[in-house]
This record gives sequence, structure tokens and C-alpha cells, in this order.
Amino acid sequence: MADQSVEMKSAYDGVAKTLHWVVALLMIVMLTFGWTLEDLPLDEKVQTLVIHSSLGLSVFLLMAVRLYWRYTHTPPSLPDHMPSWQVTASKASHRALYFFAMLQPLLGLAQSAFADFAVRPFAMFTVTLGADKNLHGIFHQLHAICALILIALVLLHLGAALYHHFGQKDTVLRRMLPFGQT
Repeated sequence: MADQSVEMKSAYDGVAKTLHWVVALLMIVMLTFGWTLEDLPLDEKVQTLVIHSSLGLSVFLLMAVRLYWRYTHTPPSLPDHMPSWQVTASKASHRALYFFAMLQPLLGLAQSAFADFAVRPFAMFTVTLGADKNLHGIFHQLHAICALILIALVLLHLGAALYHHFGQKDTVLRRMLPFGQT
């Protein structure tokens, strides 16, 4: 249950902001790496996948921390002027971002588990259940679809933040900026 004893806040705290921006940066790197993997020779692909899978696992762990933090720390309220449909859309899109940001690394690990080469996140352990071309292909497609969904959600999220900042001229964007004041 979220901490309701805290008075209403106008901005996210430092932990929430840090988690938001670190995950955002990692996701941009991950999505960029992901689109370039297919064109690489196998040895470079495997080396890049080590980085990609390590960062993906990091995103998963940071998102778990982020979910815990959000659950235990009440976020700032949305502006009073927001129509109910925007409040509903905001909550739904945030839930979708959390869901797909956590699903994506799991699909990547599942894809790696059935690859015909070993992927070692952080060069510490191997993710393999044995080569299976069909399962690898299924998880590869799901991983790609999830990436497209994430890109769409990130663009929606960014567009909404910019709309609030420039169109509505409210504090929605500033309250999450690293040094933003509301």
C-alpha cells in the first residue's frame, strides 16, 4: 500500500527521478542495440548480445525496484485541470509502460534460452535451455513486437509530457526532470 501519511507532493523524489531517467536511458540504448543486431556477423552479434542481455537484465531489476518504490511512495497528484479521460489514459499508459518494460527483458531471455549460441549476461551465467529454432523464432518475434509497443508507448509518454509542458503549461514534465522545480 502506498504511503498515504505523506502530504501531497508537487514533484517526484530523487529516487523516483533517478530510476526513471536511468531506465529511460537504458531503454533507448537497448532499443538502438536491438535494431542493429540482425545485421552483425555471428561473433559480433554474440558479443553485442552479452551487452544487450546484461543491460536488459539491469532494466528488469531496476523496473522491479521502481515498481516497489512507486508502490511504497505516493507519486505527485495529476493537475486538477486534467479531464478524467486524460487521467485514465495517463494511468493506463504508465501501467502499460511498466508491464512492457518488464516483459521485454523476459522475452529476450526466453529468446536467448533457445538460441543455438550461448548468451552470458554480465559474463556470469549462461542463459540456455538448448537450441530450438521454433521456440527461438517465436520469442524473437514476441521480443520484436514488444519493442515496437515500447517505442509507441515511449513516444506517447514523451508526447504527453511535451503537451503538458508546452500546451497546458503545467508542471507534469517539470516534476520529473532531474533538477526540475514545480
